[in-house]
Amino acid sequence: MLIRFFSLLLLLTLLDAKEYPHSYAQLGSPLFSALKPFAKMQDIQLLHDDIVLFEQHADTVLQKGYKVDASEKKSEKKEYLKELRKLQKEYDKLLHKLHQAISTSINENDYKSFTRLTAYPFEGLFKHRGLKNRAIKFYEKHKNTSQCKVIDDAINDTKLLAATDKYFEEVVAENSSYNPNSKVKSKKKVSIETQRVKNRISVDLVNKNPYPVTIKVNPYYENIAPSQGTKNELVLEANSKRHYTDLDIRRGTSYYRYSFFWIMGSKNAQHDDAYIYRLPYKVGTSHKVSQGYNGKYTHKGRSAYSIDFPMPVGTKIYAAREGVVVKTKSNSNVGGYDKKFSSSGNYVRVLHSDGTLATYYHLKYRGVLVHVGQTIFKGTPLGYSGNTGYTSGPHLHFAVFQAISARKTQTIPLKILTEKGIIIEPKQGTFYKAR
Repeated sequence: MLIRFFSLLLLLTLLDAKEYPHSYAQLGSPLFSALKPFAKMQDIQLLHDDIVLFEQHADTVLQKGYKVDASEKKSEKKEYLKELRKLQKEYDKLLHKLHQAISTSINENDYKSFTRLTAYPFEGLFKHRGLKNRAIKFYEKHKNTSQCKVIDDAINDTKLLAATDKYFEEVVAENSSYNPNSKVKSKKKVSIETQRVKNRISVDLVNKNPYPVTIKVNPYYENIAPSQGTKNELVLEANSKRHYTDLDIRRGTSYYRYSFFWIMGSKNAQHDDAYIYRLPYKVGTSHKVSQGYNGKYTHKGRSAYSIDFPMPVGTKIYAAREGVVVKTKSNSNVGGYDKKFSSSGNYVRVLHSDGTLATYYHLKYRGVLVHVGQTIFKGTPLGYSGNTGYTSGPHLHFAVFQAISARKTQTIPLKILTEKGIIIEPKQGTFYKAR
């Protein structure tokens, strides 16, 4: 027991004195950083045995990691990665036990134990939404006793996720309605048109946008029978009209109306996962990633697979993939880190051949170089970076997205070519040179 105590003390001293191994740091660093907080929980009976096993294995793996950093042998790197994955499984098991302990503390109304168990932001601590919601609810009842930064951050993340999703929906979605008694013809890009012949009404959906939309129609009928097999949610191709249904009017008083909502993009799009994108700036230049995938600020929910590149206002932006320009905005000269600016960002949106769309966001005032309908190639100049819209500073926000329903879109992880090869997950704080 005494030997193990000194071994643990040596390990923790080593962690204080040195950086974690650089090899496979994305996998290893969260595991090694969990050692010190777990060491403080050894007296918790439910966790004790698993913590001891995790510490012993982590000590061995850590030493291997430092050796692998100084080695060029692929076999050693492969073996180290194998050990890291084993350690990850032990961590996941330990995290599951921690979840159980948190749940028990909530059930037993033990706020003191709860705050101790949630005092450190372990990777994946609140990956289960049910436990996260219970923890937040329990904390909000007791936080006047003592506060917990980890739970406060979880609450802020939840609010930010909701705000980010709402902001993204407002940018690409729209609600509308159709009333047959209205004499004003709709001027909207997506609309409903009807034509009556005797006791039958033909209903068509119209999309005047240069891009496809996914639409959902909510009908209301009184004494009217629609044709069978009508789908409420469907895709309208760019600049198209699509027959929706036929209505048979019965004897007596009859009435109908529609409400509908639509979103930019086709829910039938299938991203070409083999496609290699280029970086959206000049070849030979480098820019840092300030926020990558699942970033802690605004890259959450539907915007999870977005990339932010800080760059001076006026930096030329280039197309990461060929396609057709379908929407632009360049008349805004305001921005700031406030949701009131969410509709003020300038942008270029490009439709790709697989039905997905790219957005190049926060461009400068009058900083768009292309026009709607223009066919562009990979590397075509699109505009100049800026600081417009919902932004904390001058940068380019780049993402590829598709519709998944008439209410929701999702961003897509990409393969991107850099001077040092293809990356599949841009890392925050890393500079990437375009080629």
